[in-house]
Amino acid sequence: MATQTDAGETALYIAADNNLDEVFSYLINFYDVEAVKIRAKSGLDAFHVAAKKGHLGIVKKLLSIWPELCKFCDSSNTSPLYSAAVQDHLDVVNAILDADVSSVRIVRKNGKTALHTTARYGLVRIVKLLIDRDPGIVCIKDKKGQTALHMAVKGQNTAVVEAILSADSSILNERDKKGNRAVHIATRKSRPLIVSLLLSYVYVDVNAINNQRETAMDLADKLQYGEPALEIKEALTEAGAKHARYVGQVDEAMELKRTVSDIKHEVHSQLIQNEKTNRRVSGIAKELRKLHREAVQNTTNSVTVVAVLFASIAFLAIFNLPGQYITDGSEAGKAKIADNVGFQVFCLLNATSLFISLAVVVVQITLVAWDTTAQKQVVSVVNKLMWAACACTCGSFLSVAFVIVGKGSSWMAITITLMGAPILVGTLASMGYFVFRQHFGVFKDSQRRIKGPVEVSLSHGLCTRQTYQILKTTTLIWRRYMLCEHCIRLSYYDLFAVDIRNQLCFFPAKEEGKKKKKTVDGWLHFWILGLGVRELASFLLYCSCLQKIIEECIILYMVVLVT
Repeated sequence: MATQTDAGETALYIAADNNLDEVFSYLINFYDVEAVKIRAKSGLDAFHVAAKKGHLGIVKKLLSIWPELCKFCDSSNTSPLYSAAVQDHLDVVNAILDADVSSVRIVRKNGKTALHTTARYGLVRIVKLLIDRDPGIVCIKDKKGQTALHMAVKGQNTAVVEAILSADSSILNERDKKGNRAVHIATRKSRPLIVSLLLSYVYVDVNAINNQRETAMDLADKLQYGEPALEIKEALTEAGAKHARYVGQVDEAMELKRTVSDIKHEVHSQLIQNEKTNRRVSGIAKELRKLHREAVQNTTNSVTVVAVLFASIAFLAIFNLPGQYITDGSEAGKAKIADNVGFQVFCLLNATSLFISLAVVVVQITLVAWDTTAQKQVVSVVNKLMWAACACTCGSFLSVAFVIVGKGSSWMAITITLMGAPILVGTLASMGYFVFRQHFGVFKDSQRRIKGPVEVSLSHGLCTRQTYQILKTTTLIWRRYMLCEHCIRLSYYDLFAVDIRNQLCFFPAKEEGKKKKKTVDGWLHFWILGLGVRELASFLLYCSCLQKIIEECIILYMVVLVT
């Protein structure tokens, strides 16, 4: 089996060279590792020739039996990995590295690794694979003192240069034995794209001097006239490159040119940033206007619902009177308490509340949703109208309380009035004061505070804070509306509770007389008193919620308008 041809090739070598997989699988059973290592006159053994020609199946079979074949080199100390890498056999390189990753550091007699040569040829797939398996190989120097970066800049593949620098950017300023750095070699080879890439790193020494006392600018002057040479000189000039004789000296013209170039770049960058900011602000303003329209529309709908509830309460109250009605005679159907002054006051205030609520409903359903001016005016008017409706409803409740309890228990109605009237009057007065101060003083200051930063800077942070404030305000409006509606619903239920109380406590006078009217138990008096306090608290809470809704809608409108 060790018999060789005139070219020094064994049978196993011929099978590996020609990728005769079945023949190779048969012959391998008769060979040991020493027979496999027999070299032909070309200096290659069976494993080496299979790796060089990319015969993956044969390579894997040999590695599965003798993985140490990875380190067996030819006469020039070229490893099988090196031969496979320079031929761009990615799968073979992977298989060899899986068997022995240390083979990536085997160097030839000239000191070059597989990374040096593949970087020079621009084989980016192999370069990335080798660096991924062992990033430290980018620092290995050959006998000329050159790293893989020195070899890569001789080629034209910028991706290879980026891959090497991403592994270890400290080799950017490494010198070879002639004092040349990567920027020197790229300039001498007239590689404008690679020169620009190297100069994009801030720590590159653009004015480094080699052993011949030349900088990259000196080498650029020696290039043949043409577009690549002009591009290289322009890139070096913008980076502040100088001739060797000027290094260490202040070149005023060069400094001025560099300053102008920096200003040009800064202005251009600022213009681009301003354009992006304007687009961003425009989009945010559009979203804010949309949120504003939705918030105002929701508020309009909620106030309409509340006004309808007020109208329903006022309408039902006139038909759920205490004391029942006259059933016979010419005045049949008339309320028995119709001549009572308290009842007359109740009717007047109740009707006023009804008509005000209906007026609010008419205004709200007539409002044009997209007319922001009309919305602003209506919000202000509806605010005052609903105050009046609340006041009339509370007044009608207090007046009818005197009728319900009668003269004998008038102290309850007086107590309710003394508790409720100051609270209601104080609340309305306080809200009126705050609205007045907001309209003439504090509101203008807040508007000025909002408008100022927008005029000074259209920053994204400001718009983000305004957006958050708008969303927060909208959420508060909705919560207060739900609380307001809940209060009105409680009042509506209490109205039926009063009706039940009427059915229990008031009976026809012709059968029982005055004696029957005095059968009201003491607990019913306190029940009526508690009911009155609850009614008054519900309406006052509604007034407060409605005021907050309207104030926040106005602020929301002004923020969006300013934005």
